[in-house]
Order: sequence, then C-alpha cells, then structure tokens
Amino acid sequence: MLVVIGTEIVLFGCGLCVLQALERLPESGKGNAPGILFYLFNGVIMLGIALIARGVPPECPAAIFLVITSLVIIGPLNLFYYHTLLYPETPLPYRVALHLAPAMVCFVAEVIFQLQPLAFKKEMIGGFLGDPFSSPLVYLLVAVVAHILIYITAIIKVALSDVGISGSLMGFRFILYIAICILLVIAFLFGGFVGRNPAVFITGGIINVWVHISLYIGIRAYPQFFFELKREIKKKRYEKSMLRGLDTDIIRDRLNDLMAEEGLYRDSDISLAAVAERLAITPHQLSQMLNELMSTGFWDFVNRYRIEEAKRLLRDNPDANIISVCFQVGFNSKSSFNSAFKKMTGMTPREFKQGGE
Repeated sequence: MLVVIGTEIVLFGCGLCVLQALERLPESGKGNAPGILFYLFNGVIMLGIALIARGVPPECPAAIFLVITSLVIIGPLNLFYYHTLLYPETPLPYRVALHLAPAMVCFVAEVIFQLQPLAFKKEMIGGFLGDPFSSPLVYLLVAVVAHILIYITAIIKVALSDVGISGSLMGFRFILYIAICILLVIAFLFGGFVGRNPAVFITGGIINVWVHISLYIGIRAYPQFFFELKREIKKKRYEKSMLRGLDTDIIRDRLNDLMAEEGLYRDSDISLAAVAERLAITPHQLSQMLNELMSTGFWDFVNRYRIEEAKRLLRDNPDANIISVCFQVGFNSKSSFNSAFKKMTGMTPREFKQGGE
C-alpha cells in the first residue's frame, strides 16, 4: 500500500517540479537558468523513482533515460540554485562547464546505451534492478551517490559560512533542515534500491517531494524570510570583506561625484583600475563595493551614466547624430553603444530617437 500511495505522491512531485520550471520561463535568462534546470531535472528524477518503484524499466528501458544524467547534474544545479536564490544580482562565481562535464559524459553514455538492442538493455537493467551488487553498474551508482554527497557537503559548508550559527537562527535552521532532508533522501533511495526494499525506496522519493513543497511554500508564503536571509548574509559577508575599515559612504559619494559632476564616464579609456586609483582604494575593493553594496558591476555602473546622458541628448536634440552621441558619452564603438542602450532601455538608440520616451 505504501508503495502504491508513495508512487502517486512522487508523480505529484514530478508535476510540481515541472510547474515550478514553467513558472520561471517568462523570466528566463542566464541568471534564471539554474532554477529552471534545477526543477526540470528534479522532475526527471522523481519520474524515474516512480517508474522504478512500479517495475517499469526492465520491460521499457527507455523509461529511465536521463535519470543517471539528472542525478549527476543535480549536485551542481543545487549549488547554482542556492547562489541564484540568495544572490540573484550577481553572476555565478563558478566554472560552470567544469561542474557540468560529468553530467555531459553521462548523457552521452545514456544515449549510447539507449541505441543498443532491446534485449541487451532489458538484460542489463533487469540484472541491475534484480541484484545490484552482482551488476557492474553498481560502481556507477556508488560514484553517483558520492558525487551528490560531495556537492551537498559543499552547499552546507557555503551555507554555514554565509549564515553561521550566530547569525540568523531561522535562516540557519531552514538551511540545515533542507540539507538533512536531502541527506535522508539519498540514504532512503540508495538503501532501498540496493536492499531491494520498495517501501524504503519510495519513502526516499516522498521525502524528496516534501523538500520541494517546503521550498515552494517557503519562497511564496514567506518571501520576507528570504529577504531577511539575504540581508543577513550580505551583512556577514561585508563584515568579513576587505571593505571593513573603509568609510564606504564617503567612497560611494566620491564615486558618484566623479561620474555625475566630473563626467568621468565620458572617458572612453576609463577602467576599473583608473577609477580605483582616483578613489585611493584597490581595484578589488572598488569591484567588491559595487557588487556587494550597490548590486552592480563596474561596466553596468559606468554605462548607466552614459546611457542616461545619451537619452537626454537624443531627447533634447532630435537632429543629433547617433554616432556622435555614441562617442560623446564615452563609447568607442556603435555596437557596444547599441548593446548597452538596449540592455538598459529595452530599445535601440534609433528606436528611442524615433519615439521612445
């Protein structure tokens, strides 16, 4: 009975993951991709759990296509999703391609396996599901579990470093709760699978569904919690940063004066190092201040001033030449001007000039 009911719950979790991924599609972009992929691959994993619990793969090997790939990619995606959830304004600080390489290898291997004769696939999967320890695929399973555990450990380490026991107690408890639940998922799924105990196996799937329900409710019902958690993390990181001991308010005011009053952004040769030198701080400190205290990067910060002046020039001078405006505000090429202008206004300079604002 538990297996039957549990399978339905896991299928519900699969549907929930797909819906959460679809919900993020209208906002899709580089920063939102980890969240979309996180839910999609979790959906594939839950579907695979349900099908294995029902005994489908031995008769239909295609039923578990992408399950191994999903299990391998879910570790990096957990790490990436954690970052985008709490630091949506900053890019991923990881070498993404290296983290995803094992999953790509697994994907190629799965495609090759699915191209084999049906009898061969049935024999391999049937033997693996029937007696895991007698199949060479058990080594792959152990490697996959180890891979997931490495990433979960890394996430816990990063989370504890961000929040800390002495920081937001609620945030610490929530992150610890999710981490423990994920470890339980791994333990029940692995134990149930190798022990050939469907009840234990499907319990792992049920716990996994509960993790996603917790995230779903937490993000939507308690958005203030995540806001407070982000603020606590930013505060803690700032306290540990190189900016400690600097009067950042004075530096920020001076930076704005350099741009707004002195028009430093009009210099086409402007650089992070040159601006930092004018402020008597290091380039790293300036970059860190822009990222952590102003939620922007150096070039976005400079280009914001450039585009605002370009808009004013185009608006006040209908006959102004776009190329001349481009160079006047500090850009050294029309393509970079067009790209920055569209990024910040949603239209090209020509479209703006012809009737934007």
